[in-house]
Amino acid sequence: MYRWLYSPQCSRRCQGEVTAPTRLPTRRSVSTPWLKRWLLGAGLWLLIQLLAACGGGSSPSTSAQQPLPAAQQVLVFPNVGTKDISTLDPAQGPDANSALAVNMIYSGLVRATADLSVVPDQATWQVSSDQRVYTFHLKPGITFSDGTPVTAQTYVFTLTRQLLPEVKSPIASFFEGFIAGAADVAAGKTRTLSGVRALDNLTLQITLIRPTPFFLEVLTNPLFDPLNPALIEKYGQANWANQAAGNALGTGPFMVKSWLHNVKMVLVPNPHYYGPRPRLREVDMLFVSDPATAFKAYEAHQYSFIWNIPPDELGRARQMPGFVQRSLLQTDLLFFYTRKPPFDKTAVRQAFAYAIDKKTLAHAIFKDAVLPASTIIPPGMPGYQADYPGLPYDRAKARSLLLSVYPDIGKVPPVVFTYPSSQVSQSEAAALQQMWQSALGLQVKLRAMDLTTYNEELSKHLVQVGFIQWTADFPDPYDWLTLNLSSGSPNNNGEWSNPQFDHLVTQAEQESGEARLRTYNEAERLAIEDVGWLPLDHQALAAVIPSWLHGVTLNGLGLYFDDWSAVYLLQHE
Repeated sequence: MYRWLYSPQCSRRCQGEVTAPTRLPTRRSVSTPWLKRWLLGAGLWLLIQLLAACGGGSSPSTSAQQPLPAAQQVLVFPNVGTKDISTLDPAQGPDANSALAVNMIYSGLVRATADLSVVPDQATWQVSSDQRVYTFHLKPGITFSDGTPVTAQTYVFTLTRQLLPEVKSPIASFFEGFIAGAADVAAGKTRTLSGVRALDNLTLQITLIRPTPFFLEVLTNPLFDPLNPALIEKYGQANWANQAAGNALGTGPFMVKSWLHNVKMVLVPNPHYYGPRPRLREVDMLFVSDPATAFKAYEAHQYSFIWNIPPDELGRARQMPGFVQRSLLQTDLLFFYTRKPPFDKTAVRQAFAYAIDKKTLAHAIFKDAVLPASTIIPPGMPGYQADYPGLPYDRAKARSLLLSVYPDIGKVPPVVFTYPSSQVSQSEAAALQQMWQSALGLQVKLRAMDLTTYNEELSKHLVQVGFIQWTADFPDPYDWLTLNLSSGSPNNNGEWSNPQFDHLVTQAEQESGEARLRTYNEAERLAIEDVGWLPLDHQALAAVIPSWLHGVTLNGLGLYFDDWSAVYLLQHE
């Protein structure tokens, strides 16, 4: 996760924002060589533009600043774009806002660094010569936050549990689909995941059905983080994660002290954490649906830092000490529900696509803080097609396509654009509405709602025209195309289905190297031209991180905290 809309992502993306992602990094990662290609490739244009405008990071602390006393080490920040955490169960694909808490509570075999490379966390590993068998050696002494030991068998339990039909995970089959036996568990044929074995208490072996070069990157998803079997047995598969306060959900640096729904979550250090202990005494995460409200509260000194800054506030934010803006591996997109008229016809979907002036959206609405998108895959990702024009703005063609299906425009069924208000500003929605009205002669109704409600409607396929924001989970086209647009994919919110697309992405997984990327390129062009997804822009994240807050930064996936022991507050006015 979208601004992670699995419920995905995130993400939601999720990993909501107007200028920034609501899908935050759930320890997603990419390799260092890939990152170098990003910095040297097409993504450099946007990165240079953004850094030139605002600088590259939070201000360094001065030698005169000393840490606050331990009793005052309380980090207060807004979870911008949501009224509450939607889920703390990693199997449910937490949206971007929920991922903020998930990433504090859970940890796993590997983690991602600030430069998006994969490094060991709970384990080191070896890979067999055929690249199919991964053997992980766990650190001794790892426990949940109540002291319950974590063993290799805990991982066997977790990876199996995520696939069980009764868990109803929308993401497990895709992220674990590379593991031998995963399909049989997901189908309810067995409750034994043959490709995951505990060789002893500290040795875990995972066998894949085929070489998967990005498998370690996949493992950064919290879906693979160990879960506490005792807690699930006590409260049940559907309810255990709701019992977060005071219970040992995960092995991460924090645990939930209290959860006042629709208000805030309070987290405190995990006393049994195996890594360096956090210096913070407490983290207060306040839920704020409206980004503009959150920004005003930061101006009133209610938070330690602010992110998800709306476009209308960017001018003022850029003048604040600690302002930072960073290009992201993220795309904003629209989808159309294809099982009912009028969007069951490709020509109608294309008409809506050709009617959108993406350059005007980027300039007038986003103040040039985003890059107009002709592709689904953003700059910097393997398979990015820099010269592909997509479906460009063409009012005449848009009108002609609509008339080819509905010669009498009065016969077009009513159209409603539903969107999360924390991720799509009123001005952006109104601009899209006006473009469709001007080019097509149609009055599209706007329907805004909070992110949690929006995710619920997505899961029930109640959205006719909707918004998605997708952020890279790992550096491969599989994550963008196969995961989201395959027929039957849980993330395929428009229920778009194209047999040729399905054939191409399946074929790509039998190939390697440049041939594989070329096949994915063909699949992406098909998805764009048939309007399985309609890309709008490639996003950036804006934040204000004052110099007296140490250890918080941005990377290509959003807010990044890395080692929580390095996050602390300095003395300040």
